[in-house]
Amino acid sequence: MDRRAIVDGLLADPPRVHEELYAPPELGVWLTERECYDFLADRTAPGASTLETGLGVSTALFLAAGAAHTCIVPSRTQVEALRRYCDERGISTTGLHVELGRSEDVLPGLGTDPVDVLFVDGSHGFPTPMIDWFYGGRRLRAGGIAVFDDRQLPAVAAVVDYLDVDPRWKPLARTQKWAAFERLADGNLAEDWYDQPFFTRRWTFRERVRGRVRRFLR
Repeated sequence: MDRRAIVDGLLADPPRVHEELYAPPELGVWLTERECYDFLADRTAPGASTLETGLGVSTALFLAAGAAHTCIVPSRTQVEALRRYCDERGISTTGLHVELGRSEDVLPGLGTDPVDVLFVDGSHGFPTPMIDWFYGGRRLRAGGIAVFDDRQLPAVAAVVDYLDVDPRWKPLARTQKWAAFERLADGNLAEDWYDQPFFTRRWTFRERVRGRVRRFLR
C-alpha cells in the first residue's frame, strides 16, 4: 500500500484514543500537521524499528507501515482504544510493543537497541521533551531520524534550538508545529560543556544581548 494512501486513510478515519483527556468528546483525537505524517510515512520502511512517546494517529501509521514499533504511554485506556481501532480496520498490531508509564520513568531503563525513527510527542512540560530526546535519541543509529511535535511550546522549542546548532544533528524539515533531524553519528549523547563550544558561543552571545538590553532599559 502506498504510504501516502495510509496517511489519507488515517486522517479520514483517525483513531479516537484521546477521549479521556482534554480533546472535545466529539473529536477524541489530537493531531499534528499532515506534512508531519507524510514525513514519518516516507521515512518508515517495512521492518523499521521505531520508538514513540505518546500515542495516536502516528502509532497507527507506524503499524500500518509495517514497523516494529515501541510506544510509551501512561494510559491503558488509550492503548486498548488503539488496538480496537487497528483490529477493526485490519491493521496488524503484531509489531506493537507498549510500555505503560511516563516516558521519563520508562526510557532510562528501556535499553539501547538501535532504532530508525524516534517520534517525540508525549508530555510537553519541562523537562520531559529533553529526557525523551536524550534517552530516545541515544538509541538512534547513524542516519536515524528524530521528529518533535509541538515545537511551538517552550520545552520542545528548547530541544529544537539546541539541535539546530549541535553538529551531530542535521535539520531535515520543519514547520511552525514540528521539526525533524537526522542523527549523523551513533553512540551516547552525553557531553560536558567544554565539548559544546557551539552551544557556549550561542549562550554567550545571548547573554551579551540581554545585558545590553538591560542596560538600555535602565
